[in-house]
Amino acid sequence: MSWIKRLFLRRRLYGDLSEEIREHLEEKIAELVAGGMSRKEAAYAARREFGNVTLVEEDSRTVWRWPSFENLLMDVRYALRILRKSPGFAAVAVLTLALGMGANTAIFTVINAVMLRALPVQHPEQLVAVGDPAKVYSWGTGTPRTDAFSYPLYREVRDHSDVFSSLLATSNLGNLRIAVDGGQETVRGRLVTENYFQTLGVEALLGRTFTADENRIPGDDPVLVISYEYWQQRFSGDSAVIGRKVRLNNYPFTVIGVAPPGFFGEVVGDRPDLWAPMMMQPQLMPGRNFLERVNDSALLLMGRLKPGVTIEQARANVNAVVKEALTVTLDTRLSADDRDAMRNRKIAVEVSAGSRGLSRLRREFSTPLLLLMAMVVLVLLVACVNVANLMLSRSEARQREIAVRFAMGAGQGRIVRQLLTESALIASLGGAFGLLLANWASALLVSLVDSDHRHSSPLSLGIDWRVLGFTGGICLSAAVAFGLAPALRFLRVKPGLALKAGSRDSGTGRKGGMRRVLVGSQIALGVRALMTASLLVRSLRNLEEAHLGYSREQLLLARVDFLQSGYKGPALHSVTRELLDRLSSLPGVRGVTASSNGLFSGDESSDAIRIDGAASSDQQDNSTNDDEVGPNYFSTIGVPVVLGREITQQDFAKGAQVAVVNETFAKFYFNGRSPIGHKISIQDSDHPDQPPYEIVGVARDVHDHSVRDAVRRRMYAPLTSATFDEIGAVNFELRAIGNPQALINSVRNAIREMNPDLIIDNLETAGELVTDTLTSQMLVAKLSAFFGALVLVLVCVGLYGSLAYNVADRTREIGVRMALGAPRRDVIWMVIRDALMLLAAGVMVGVPVGIGATRLFQAMLFGVTKTDLLSIASAIVTLIATCAVAAIVPVRRATRVDPLVALRYE
Repeated sequence: MSWIKRLFLRRRLYGDLSEEIREHLEEKIAELVAGGMSRKEAAYAARREFGNVTLVEEDSRTVWRWPSFENLLMDVRYALRILRKSPGFAAVAVLTLALGMGANTAIFTVINAVMLRALPVQHPEQLVAVGDPAKVYSWGTGTPRTDAFSYPLYREVRDHSDVFSSLLATSNLGNLRIAVDGGQETVRGRLVTENYFQTLGVEALLGRTFTADENRIPGDDPVLVISYEYWQQRFSGDSAVIGRKVRLNNYPFTVIGVAPPGFFGEVVGDRPDLWAPMMMQPQLMPGRNFLERVNDSALLLMGRLKPGVTIEQARANVNAVVKEALTVTLDTRLSADDRDAMRNRKIAVEVSAGSRGLSRLRREFSTPLLLLMAMVVLVLLVACVNVANLMLSRSEARQREIAVRFAMGAGQGRIVRQLLTESALIASLGGAFGLLLANWASALLVSLVDSDHRHSSPLSLGIDWRVLGFTGGICLSAAVAFGLAPALRFLRVKPGLALKAGSRDSGTGRKGGMRRVLVGSQIALGVRALMTASLLVRSLRNLEEAHLGYSREQLLLARVDFLQSGYKGPALHSVTRELLDRLSSLPGVRGVTASSNGLFSGDESSDAIRIDGAASSDQQDNSTNDDEVGPNYFSTIGVPVVLGREITQQDFAKGAQVAVVNETFAKFYFNGRSPIGHKISIQDSDHPDQPPYEIVGVARDVHDHSVRDAVRRRMYAPLTSATFDEIGAVNFELRAIGNPQALINSVRNAIREMNPDLIIDNLETAGELVTDTLTSQMLVAKLSAFFGALVLVLVCVGLYGSLAYNVADRTREIGVRMALGAPRRDVIWMVIRDALMLLAAGVMVGVPVGIGATRLFQAMLFGVTKTDLLSIASAIVTLIATCAVAAIVPVRRATRVDPLVALRYE
């Protein structure tokens, strides 16, 4: 019989043991009676020979290892009875802990989904990411990159590295138009190599996945695997979906498989609706064919290591293969400039653990989430201090009970264990309710993160062993944190003194001192939380109000992908002119222009240049960022031209070789001299005969890609003349007469009327686009303010409890003072003085701690320093107001003490 089974049958075993002992004694008694003794004498002799029956039974139970468990059950039952007798105390304690634990579990649930959880694939520990795992939406043109890969470079690594049993490549398809049964909708998809599902170890729920035969001829295998969620949503889980014909970006495809539930791919924070073979890229992205171009870096790689291969060995092998490929194997397919760049560049490919997948969210939100984790730990600490104060106050009524137990022989360890069991029970109830609260709060947190409408970021927030383990850990830690001090205090109880009728502990003694220490620490934690919240909120406000160099008001931005609709070269310029004319004629539009990189679009380009008469020493730093723009670009977006003129309609119409540079460019290359009239030559061996650009103007610096980053050197040239890079999508900037959002529908209709197949990647106001780039800062600022307010409420409750207890404990003293003629203001000052002393002690500790802790998130501050006086002052003033609120009721109670009643108060 197993130990567990015997445990549940222990009552019967106890009975069998007692019966066996009884039978043994009866046999012995019968033997003695047969020897001539009376039954009474025989019974006495038998028991004396056998020993203490109760002790034998207890020793037998100890051998069975059950008493500890039974004692624990007794402690739990007793704790439940105690809590039932004090429902108010239990409710307040559990609710306080539930808030603290729920906040901690909610943040940890998101941290687990973003930073810790492994991909739902076979043996994820064998996977490695090759390249930058954060470049999940990357698309780079120009000089070959190694943070993202071109398809030819991927094939070189796949075919010549000897550390992978399999190596996949994947690329973002973004939003696609799918037509099913005559209806059209937008879906998200990814391009993957034929070995994608095999490398990850994922089998189809229905149908099949891709095979090696679907990686030979471009455009030859128009097949799709759809996600389980999309299958349920769009096809209602119909098994007949296998073989279904659909049109994806106006090209016919066949559904061949359904991915298993829970599988979202290799990118954490992205849930594609479908996966398409890499060989179908030209059909899905017309005008872009990166299957043969070494200069198009659009792929992320993930490999499964061979047995026994380490990440360090894989990194060394991959770097050697990539270097050989870019300097030898693929050398003839590169331009002269790119060949020189590859020979002079130190090639260092990042190879890292891939068990947790690829993720942009991990890099963007790791620091904010860890900061929020620190904030919610403060919330939990303040909650624990509150509950500890409640238990200290409650201990006054339990002194007689503990004294009786000591007097009856209970040991100190037994008493402490009983009291810690009560604390653990309260913490467990708080953790259970906190887990329910966290389930809702974590989903709310993700909805706050998911503000980027172009790149949705759904996360798998399910509760797993890590979340349960974390919740259990904080329950245990909280039980010790708030239960140990009250439990240890009872060890100093003197039974004789406590059992005397009317005996009382003085609130000014050790217990009062402990309570003041706890409340002072609460205030210190409150100062720390409020300083953090104030710094982050002020930083967010500074970021939102930062002057970017152009006017965000009344500016609408629209991004149209012409290349994917089949436009390129002269046709792209022609359709750009036509759309500019259409948009400028819309009612409510004051002006319209265009650009290739746009404002906060995420795109960026740069080129090597040579300038006649430049002041830069030997022109060693000969690269600049550049942008192709439409007519009247600067006046439309609200950028002053400080010298010369801007690019005009005439420049745009005839494709003039003119350029406008920003102030940073002019200062760096001309050092105070006028750049007007100087020539800029683009150093590009693919376009050796390109004429130089004449500088005709200098524009103010513009923060066009980041609010935080310093402005880079930049030149602007007409869209119709520049050949910096192949243009695929064009950004249109519209200056509205009134509210720019009122133009959204008319702009969308104008684009559709010109060509219904044109893809609109983005259509929103400039303010919204800038705000989208501040998602992590907004998340941290909002939640830190919320958690700061929660800490403030808990501090107020804790301070109120301490002051109220002090007033109740000093009622007799107050009565004596008032009977001797003390004015009411002296009584009020006595209560307020206690509050101010606690506040002063907490502030003296909290401010230095807050300043020191600021270095952990200093990178998130903008326009403020860690010693920002306004943030410190606001935290202190807020706490003073909190103390005033907490003291109102205790002050009123103190001033209403009746001296006659108080002198009889016990």
